[in-house]
Amino acid sequence: MLNSETQSGADSLNLSHAESDALFSVVSEQLSLNTFNSDDQELIKRMVESMGDSRGMVRLSFAEALGKIGKPATPLLMEAVANHPNPVVRRGSAKTLTLIADPIAVPILVNALLNDEDMVVKTSSVGGWPK
Repeated sequence: MLNSETQSGADSLNLSHAESDALFSVVSEQLSLNTFNSDDQELIKRMVESMGDSRGMVRLSFAEALGKIGKPATPLLMEAVANHPNPVVRRGSAKTLTLIADPIAVPILVNALLNDEDMVVKTSSVGGWPK
């Protein structure tokens, strides 16, 4: 079962608005200069966490940036869809998988569709299936 009661948010980074803004500024510059290190899983994890930001445009910006990063972000996005305690992060992660369209994500998205308690996660998971 996804998102069990025993799961805690202890691993969540809970970035402030200022931290999310600074992170996006760095990532955006690296992407525009083609210097982003797609092997930096800690940085990608912080980007995924930033999709829990209360500001919709910030969430969209991170989703688009993760979409540009592509398949290297898929495992962390899949983990977030399956296990993140924050439904907003699960929603954004499922939607971002739509942008990446990596077929490896389909089983996680199907599981979220069938088992996640959040209806928006369910609909986002359907939209995340590769075409």
